[in-house]
Order: sequence, then structure tokens, then C-alpha cells
Amino acid sequence: MSNNVKSARRGEFIFKEGEKITSIILLQSGASSLCMARSKKNIDIFPMGPAQVLGEQAFLGVVSHSLSLMASGEVKYMEIPIDIARAQVDAAPQFLKVLIKSLSDRLKTALNDVKNSRMEKDSSPCPEDQVPKVFGAIFHTALKKAKNEDKKTPQILTMDWVQFKQYCQRIFGESPRRIEQATNLLKKLKLVNYEMGKPIDDPEGLDEIQKIHFFDLQVIEIFFEFYQYYFFKGTTSSPILKFSEPSYILLTTFLKLAEPLAIDRFGVVSIDFPKAIEFFKTEVGINLNAGHFTALENKGLFAKRLPKSDGNVTLSFEVREWRNTHKIWQIIREIDKWNEKGFVDLNEVEVEAKKKSSGPSCPSCSATVLEAAKFCQECGAKLESQALEKKAG
Repeated sequence: MSNNVKSARRGEFIFKEGEKITSIILLQSGASSLCMARSKKNIDIFPMGPAQVLGEQAFLGVVSHSLSLMASGEVKYMEIPIDIARAQVDAAPQFLKVLIKSLSDRLKTALNDVKNSRMEKDSSPCPEDQVPKVFGAIFHTALKKAKNEDKKTPQILTMDWVQFKQYCQRIFGESPRRIEQATNLLKKLKLVNYEMGKPIDDPEGLDEIQKIHFFDLQVIEIFFEFYQYYFFKGTTSSPILKFSEPSYILLTTFLKLAEPLAIDRFGVVSIDFPKAIEFFKTEVGINLNAGHFTALENKGLFAKRLPKSDGNVTLSFEVREWRNTHKIWQIIREIDKWNEKGFVDLNEVEVEAKKKSSGPSCPSCSATVLEAAKFCQECGAKLESQALEKKAG
């Protein structure tokens, strides 16, 4: 049977819902999750670990998998053909046959109950109502328990990884799995990092996380305070808590434009509007106009436009506020990806924004639209056929 040992990488499915049960799966190492794929979301049903068996429902006459099994990390498992497994069960004493059937029936009932419960509510890996809670737990745990280990870098706080997860679970009621994925998200954004090492009880084993280092707790605090304020204020349908790629490109480009410029004592940067127009055309192929500022204002960002004596206009905005918003939007974007994939992909490569391709586009947000469209799918602006612009890439 050793020849039947297989492996799966994070995000890969070992089997999918609806597939025929052809073998019994014995998990040997790594973490995985029974889930359902619904509307671009992987709904977690039950976590699975080493020494657990799947496909046992075949003994009850079930012919296909009712759920999918997705690897949450590097997983090794053994496949035992269903005919061989059934022959071994049939050869077992009658008591063991009854015991196996009883446990299988009980597990089937329990999984159906969990499945129905998950379907009745938002079962995303990180639902909206849990976002401020999980990131608030991370912040307060680090603030209370993490210590500085190097006086040369006082801003970096360090904590034992196992203690960190246990504290989040005991004090804040957060599941270790969700905490681990949330910290993976922060690692992806370079707000935390892991210190790896061999487990004490297995010096020859694979490296595991030993410590977690926090580089910027203030960003985490700003994010969960921002999110909880707008969520519990009752504005969940507001665009403020929704990630928008066109608005993110606008903000990123503005910050790139402001980076080399001087900031006054109030933290405000001033930009000549003609220079901004030229910069946006060159960088991302956008014809900057009033509609773009309206899109940013709908997301809570405001830029003052002051006329100059020469007839031109000066743009000014508070740089720190816009930078903090940029970080908040990055976290919201990663949470969306987490909910869609079912896990945080640390190996994903960031793709820089490309210039708009030629074709009709919305005059408000510059998103590409169909020629016959009456409303922009991105920002909702009403479109007039004569207002659609042809943009060169």
C-alpha cells in the first residue's frame, strides 16, 4: 500500500463534491478541509487532520462524495481501493461491522447538520461580521503579550506562535485556523513575518512556525477600527467597505505621484492638476476627470481643488490619511481573495496595474464598458453613448 501514498499542495482538491467514491482516503500528514464550492467561495464545513479517514460512506451504499476535500497545506494521504477496503471490512468480526456502520451513520448525520448550519449563514472563511473580531484579536493579543527582543528595532514585537494562537482562542474565541490564515494575510502584506524552526519533539521533522514578528501594529489597529466603525454603523452596503479595483488604481497612482513631492507641516501635499493629468495618462492610461474624484469621494477620500491665478488648479490631500486608506484597501482585497479561494495564497504574485486598453470606457471611473451598456458595471454611473471615450493603451 505504500505505493498508494500521494500528496496534494495547498489549494488542490483531493476529491470533489459529486465525484464517484473509488477509494478510502487515509490522511497521513498536513491539514485539509471538507468544503463546498458555491458562487466563487469555498465554504468550510469541517477541518481534517492526520489519521482521519474519508470515503467511509461507501460502506453505507453512498456512491459519490457529498463534499469536497481541499488541502490547506502540504498534505500526504493514502488511497485504498474501495473493493480492497470493503473486503477487509466484510472479513471483520460482526461486532466491528456494526461499530463501523454505527460510527459512519453518526458521522453522516453530524456532517449534514453542520452543512445545513453553514448554508443558513455566511460561511465564508472570514465573514464580514467576523473581520473586525479576528483582526482585533490579533492586535490586542500582540499588544498585550508580544515583546521587543531587539532594542535596535523597538517597533518590532515578537511572540511565541503557539502561545499567540492559544491566547486568541482562549480570550477572544477565535479558531486557530482563522487566526493562522489572517496572519498569513498580514505576512503577505509584509506587516508580520514568521520565524521557522524544527519542532522540539521532532528535530528531524519539517520546519514549523516558532515565532511571529509584528512590524506595524498600528496598521492592524487602524484597519479593524475602521472596519468595525463602518460595519456596525449599518453601512455594509456602502462602497466604503467594498474593494474597487478602479478606485484602488486611482489611489495607488496618486500616492506614486505624491511620493517625491514635499509635504507641508499639516501633512498635506499639493499637486498641479495639469501634471496629475499627464502623469495618469503616462502611468495607467487614464484621462483624469471630475468623475474620478467623485469615485474616490464615495469611498471616503477627498482632495481639495483650488484655482490658481494662472487659471490652473492645484490638488491637495492629506498624505497619511490616503496612505492608511491604501493599506486598508489592500487588506480588504486580500480578505476577498481569502473568501474566494478558501485560504490565503502566500505564493501569489502581485500584478501591477496596466494601462487601459483601447475601447469604450466609463467617463467616471475609466473602467472598460460595452458599447451598448447604459450603466457602468464598476461604479454604476449612467452612460451616454456619445460620452464613451476611446482610450489608447
